[in-house]
Amino acid sequence: MSNLPNTSSVPPPNDLYWTKNEDLNLYEPIQQLKTPDKAGYIPASQYTSFSKTTPTFSQKAVPTKPMHENPYSYNNNRSVEETPEGQILKQVEFYFADTNLPFDKFLWSLTKKNPEGYVPIATISSFKRMREPVEKAGGVEKVAEILRQSDKLAVSEDGVNVKRVEQVKPVVDRESRSIYAKGFPDESENTQVELEKYFAAFGKINAVRLRRDEKKKFKNSVFVEFDNVDDAKRFLELPQEQRKYGETELLTMSKEAYVEMKCKEKGITPGSNNKKQGKGHFNAFKEENKKTRDAEKADRPLTMMLMGKEIEINKENGQFDESLLQFTSGSVLKWSSESSLGDMVFRDIKSSMKQHIEPSFVIVDDEKKSGMSGFKRKVEDEDINKLNENVKVNDVSVSFTRPTQEEENKYYLENAKNMAQAVLTRHREGGKPNNKRKGGNFQQGNKKQRRN
Repeated sequence: MSNLPNTSSVPPPNDLYWTKNEDLNLYEPIQQLKTPDKAGYIPASQYTSFSKTTPTFSQKAVPTKPMHENPYSYNNNRSVEETPEGQILKQVEFYFADTNLPFDKFLWSLTKKNPEGYVPIATISSFKRMREPVEKAGGVEKVAEILRQSDKLAVSEDGVNVKRVEQVKPVVDRESRSIYAKGFPDESENTQVELEKYFAAFGKINAVRLRRDEKKKFKNSVFVEFDNVDDAKRFLELPQEQRKYGETELLTMSKEAYVEMKCKEKGITPGSNNKKQGKGHFNAFKEENKKTRDAEKADRPLTMMLMGKEIEINKENGQFDESLLQFTSGSVLKWSSESSLGDMVFRDIKSSMKQHIEPSFVIVDDEKKSGMSGFKRKVEDEDINKLNENVKVNDVSVSFTRPTQEEENKYYLENAKNMAQAVLTRHREGGKPNNKRKGGNFQQGNKKQRRN
């Protein structure tokens, strides 16, 4: 049973003009076929402007196949069986189209292997959809001849490779030209081809995408991308009985309406940045943008801020010019206690010191009985006296003393190295390249250290 839409089968009216192609000895319509009826006639109401050629006579006979400049070109809207040559040209043009190539990871990767974007014709001919028409057309050696008829593709002089003529462009208004349809039978070997033929009867289509679940099983529904918004709207506005597939009425709506419906069901705000959305879908434009951002990022110096000074870090090993380090001498104290200060020693000792002088970092030893503290200003003798008199952690007294200059320099240097390694790690993991936080003498250190 035909799945073509059930349109009128009356013969064409008298005002339907045809012109004779003397070279091919065939009649061709002056106007473009939009929706053929199942009897093969073409209602004049379904015509749009196609040619400026003046008709030489009127013809009321059943129309022949429309012929174009290219003997292998195809009409995306016709219901008759395509030739193998037409199938080949149609499929390869689809492979390289803006609507497919940027989203086909394998084919896109092939174009990137050649500096001019060429892809081996033999590889394309091996694709599942290509095998049968290529065999019927006479083999791979005939494909180059067929593809040379395309104004969208360029074949290499030796006939081995093919590429796009123009650069790939982002697709405009893709969502508004797409519809959702559900109610198709379970998938068979010819499902993709049959659905493409079915929807081609309603207007020019760019793609029919079978929807699948996580196990790749056909969900009996599709997204169809029409070439223009008007055809998509016209399809959705057809009476329900004209949107049957066989005897089954289809559930149809715009893709935008479908997405909005699903967002409401799942409690997702339409247009929000949902991480699960589009998972696993390749997008060449996003990949290229990422490469551009990564290249720009690689060109920027990696730096850290220390004591208000920006210091450049080597991206290979995290090293830096130690002579650039500047810190306030006398801003570090050693501290110790007779027993462990407990699991919350970082928080507790910092909180206790903060009542008298603002700490910038705290280092604790493994036994949690001693360590060092840096401060945001020089520590005076009066500050040390207050800390010794007042700081207790879990009722355990803590004593504070000044380190030697060598000890102070060592800890500032070690802390700066830890900070540089942390910035380098974040950079390699794709985080923000620079540490721009303001702070005191030190801002980031090892696992034994906590900071404000």
